[in-house]
Amino acid sequence: MESTNILLAGLPAAGKSTYIAALWAVEKDGKSGHLLTCDERPSESFYVDGMSDNWTVLKEVRRTTFAQPVEIVLPMKRQNTGKKINLSLPDFKGEIFQQILDNSVSSDVVAWCEKSQGVLFMLNLGNSSPEMLQEQISDTTKPRVELEKVVLLPNDIDPAIQNVLLLKYLYSKMGDCPIALCFSSWDSADYSDGQDVEEWVKANHPCIYNYVSAHFTNYRYYGISAQGADYTELDEKSGDELAEKATRKERAYVYRNKISYDITEPLDFLILGMR
Repeated sequence: MESTNILLAGLPAAGKSTYIAALWAVEKDGKSGHLLTCDERPSESFYVDGMSDNWTVLKEVRRTTFAQPVEIVLPMKRQNTGKKINLSLPDFKGEIFQQILDNSVSSDVVAWCEKSQGVLFMLNLGNSSPEMLQEQISDTTKPRVELEKVVLLPNDIDPAIQNVLLLKYLYSKMGDCPIALCFSSWDSADYSDGQDVEEWVKANHPCIYNYVSAHFTNYRYYGISAQGADYTELDEKSGDELAEKATRKERAYVYRNKISYDITEPLDFLILGMR
C-alpha cells in the first residue's frame, strides 16, 4: 500500500485537531462516498477515537498538548480509482510552530518537513480587514519601553503576519510543494454565498495571498468548518439538528465557492498534486 505523508501545520487554535477529529468521525465507517474514505481501521485508533468522541457529542476537541507530535496513520481509499493509501498526518501542538517564529525549531518539525510531500495548512484569522492589519502592524513597531532596540515576540505580531512567517519557513524547507490552505471556523466567516474563497483571501488577507501566489504554484484555498457550528450558540433544538447532520455526514464541511460536505477535498487535492 502506498504511503503518503502530509504535514498538518498551523499556529495555536488553528483547528488542526478538530479537523482530524471530524475526518475520522465522518470517514471511519468507509461509507461516506467521499473522494477519500477509510479502507479499514488503523492498527492503533485510541487517539483519534478519543478526539472524535468529543466531536460527536458536540464538545470542543481537546487541544494537543504533547511535546512531541502524535503520528496518525489512516488506511484510506480513493473512491474514484479504488487506490489504497496509508495517509500519515502529525498532530503537532500549535505552539511548536509558533516557536519557529522565535528561531526555536523542533527536530520533529524538521523531520516532518523532510518526509512530507505536501502541506495541509490551517489558519483561524477571523475577518480582519487590510486597514485593521495595517493599524496592528504599526502598533507592534512601538517599543514597550524607551529603548534603542525594539524587541518583538511572536504574540506581538498580527496572526496574519505570523502565518506568513511560518509559510516562509516551510517554503525554505520543503520548496514549491502542493499546499492546501484551510481557513477554520468558516461557519462564522463574513462572506457572500457563491464568493470564491480565494477572492475572499485576496480581499481580507492580502499579505498571505501575495506570499502564497509568489512562492507556490500548486495551491488551493478552502474555508472549513470542522465543527459545523459555534457550540456556544447552540440551544437544545439546534444541538439536536447538528447531531442529525452528523448522522447524515452533513455537519462538517468545506467551502470554495459553495458548501461541500466532503471534508477530504483538501487532502485529495494534495495527493493528486504530489504526482
